[in-house]
Amino acid sequence: MRNSLLRLALGPALLLACAGAGAQQTVSGGSGVDYQPSVLRAANGDIVAAFERLNASAFGDLWITRSADGGANWSTPAPIVATSANERHPALLQLPNGSFLLFYLKGTGATSTYRLYRATSPDGATFTEQGQLALGWATGGEVNPHVIRHPDGTLTMTYQRLGSGSYVAQSADDGATWDQLKTVLASGSQLPRIAFRASDARYLATYQVGSSSLDVFAKTTTDVRDWSAAPATLESDGDNHDSLPVVMPDDRFAVFYIHADGSQYDIYSRRSADGVAFEPALPQEISAGASDVEPHPLVGDSASTVDLYWGREAPAGSGDYDIVHRSNAVVADAIFAGRFE
Repeated sequence: MRNSLLRLALGPALLLACAGAGAQQTVSGGSGVDYQPSVLRAANGDIVAAFERLNASAFGDLWITRSADGGANWSTPAPIVATSANERHPALLQLPNGSFLLFYLKGTGATSTYRLYRATSPDGATFTEQGQLALGWATGGEVNPHVIRHPDGTLTMTYQRLGSGSYVAQSADDGATWDQLKTVLASGSQLPRIAFRASDARYLATYQVGSSSLDVFAKTTTDVRDWSAAPATLESDGDNHDSLPVVMPDDRFAVFYIHADGSQYDIYSRRSADGVAFEPALPQEISAGASDVEPHPLVGDSASTVDLYWGREAPAGSGDYDIVHRSNAVVADAIFAGRFE
């Protein structure tokens, strides 16, 4: 799965991009596998990061940590959903009343047992599981939830059905119940994520397709029930994964994803005004000897930078992943644009 032979043409643009970004900092370190961060800026100003921690059998529990100083220092991670089942892929939200929602997949290991679940917390520290999400499926196999909250309080979730494709559902009651329309986003696809631009009610969803070498595609619509438009190819050179779209303060979309460079992965981003045409790929994290995966940007007030969180395996191939973070990752200035060659 990590066998692309493409190499990045490194040049002055990449050096400038790296120089303009903040220093990398560890969010959750130590031995083992800390993976898949879901990060938000809480109402009190803290940055809160939920992530999955895997054991030797790749079974996960969900943990949380927070920073009160913009990501410079982090609390000791604490488990928030930890049972004998496999709990992975957290999606963390905060509601206007200050309480927190957590969505995730849970199963026993057999793919037919995987379902999506919701937990709630009054303070972001102690979470109570509220049960399985009813999405209209008679059998299991739902994984990889990604959830966003609209200005009117509606929740929109993308998720994957193993062996089937990607789907979209909505909730009007903070995720307690969901529509059971099983709206198809893209058949045969994996790891869907979604963003919503309130100014023109436009959605942008991204996902990956393939097996040993994956391509990343994007679809846009203003009707959450109609994803029939042809997808745009976000990246099809080599092996590409882990895309996540966001809306920047200037109303541009930005999509973060990873690209294989030999046996390791590096992080890139691309911007778009309409969700169809994308600017050239911009290198975000190029790390000789390390593999960088699952980028999750935290958007703030800047239209040109984000705080970037991801999982880093160092050295590449070691199986030792930490959650790391870098502030002021540049996403907008054309001088930093780079391409694969």
